[in-house]
Amino acid sequence: MTPHDTSLRDVGTMGPMLDLIRQSLPQFTPAERRIAEAILDTPSTAITDAARVVKVSEPSIIRFCRRFDCDGLPDFRLKLAHQLAVRQSTATIAESGTDPFAGMVDDIFNRAAEALRETRHDLDLDSLRRAVSLLARARRIDVYGYGGSGFLAGEALHRMACLGIASVAYSDPTLQMVSAARLSPSDVLFVLSFSGHTSYLISNIEIAKKSGARVVAICPGGSIVASLADGNINLNAYRTSAGPLIVPTGRAPMYVMLDVLIALLAPELGKTD
Repeated sequence: MTPHDTSLRDVGTMGPMLDLIRQSLPQFTPAERRIAEAILDTPSTAITDAARVVKVSEPSIIRFCRRFDCDGLPDFRLKLAHQLAVRQSTATIAESGTDPFAGMVDDIFNRAAEALRETRHDLDLDSLRRAVSLLARARRIDVYGYGGSGFLAGEALHRMACLGIASVAYSDPTLQMVSAARLSPSDVLFVLSFSGHTSYLISNIEIAKKSGARVVAICPGGSIVASLADGNINLNAYRTSAGPLIVPTGRAPMYVMLDVLIALLAPELGKTD
C-alpha cells in the first residue's frame, strides 16, 4: 500500500465518500479519474454497473475501491448507496417526471448550486489571502487560460481593468510563451485552469517562473499547475458530464471565485499606493 493510499483510507473515515472522491480528483490516475467522474456525475449508475460505465477493467475498479478502505466493489457500492440514501432523504423532490423541460432546468440549477457549495467547502482562506496579497503588489498582471478557461481569462481582464490594474489576457499558447519570457520579478502571472494539467499552460508557467514572475492560480488542488503556483485557490468542483450539457456547470464556481478575488483585491490596492 502506497502512502497516497494510506492518506485516502485515513480521510475516508472522516467525511462523506462523495466529498472525498471529489477532493481527490487531481490525485487519481487517468483510469481512476474516469471512475471518479462517473460516480460523481451519476452515482446511482456507477453503483449498478461501474465497470461498464467508465470502460475500465474490473481490477482497476477494485483498486479504486480499496483506496477508500473498501474490501472491493460490493463493499464500495454498499457504502455509497447508504450515503446516497441519506442525501436523497434531505434533497428536494425535483424529478416528478411530469415535465422533462422543467426537470432539465432544475437539474442544471441544482448542479450549479452544488458546485458552488463544494467550492466554498474546499476554499482555504489562508491561500486566498496569499493570492490577494501577491496580486495587489504586482506591477503588472498577465492572465492565462486555455480552452474553456481561456474565455474566463478575458473575464478576469475586464474585472481587473475596472480596478485600474495593468493587465493583459492571453488564451493563445504561443502568445503566452512570448508574454511569459518578458515578465519580471515585479509581475504576477494569473492562471485559470479547470483541470490543472494543461500542457501548454504548464510549459508557459515554467517560462514565467524562470523570468522571476510570481504565479497565482485558480485550479484543482494537488494538480501540476497548483504545484507551480506561489499562491493557488483550490477549485475542484469542475468535472466533465456524461449528460447532454454542452458546458458543465462547474464553470459557475470560477466566475464566483473571480467575484470573490476582485472584491478582496479592491481594498488591498489602496494600501499599496
